[in-house]
Amino acid sequence: MVEAAPAKRVNTQEIEAANRAEVTALLIRSGYRVYRPEADIDGEDLVLAMPEDSKMTAPRELIKVQLKGRALVDWRRYGNRALWMLFPSAKYSPEERRDWFLIQHDFLFDWMKKKHGQAPKWDDHWNYPTISAELGSILGPFIIKSRNNNDPD
Repeated sequence: MVEAAPAKRVNTQEIEAANRAEVTALLIRSGYRVYRPEADIDGEDLVLAMPEDSKMTAPRELIKVQLKGRALVDWRRYGNRALWMLFPSAKYSPEERRDWFLIQHDFLFDWMKKKHGQAPKWDDHWNYPTISAELGSILGPFIIKSRNNNDPD
């Protein structure tokens, strides 16, 4: 039996690369076509062609996507740019499966502004380290579901 190597602390670039690989596999299994721009310009980490049966946009419409490690909005960086945010429900854990959400930045921004716009720390940006029940109810329609019948539910 091969012993596992001791856990190593990973840096933010490694986390982002692992997240990108994880969600790319899920997106492909869910009917999206995934394209990676040569450079991250104006927040475009990925470009997605929507599934043909998607009710979220016109068939095979291309959308610009910003990949994040948590639910986050930031008007100065991402607002009014037709960007979609893509993020997991929780930090990575080898013991637990996590969901991924794909939602329009400006829609999520408007919701968070109504909820937190009067908070002292609100400065046209906000994030949730975990998905609260209230945020989860907003995100429900934006969960990415795999079409592969062999994937666990």
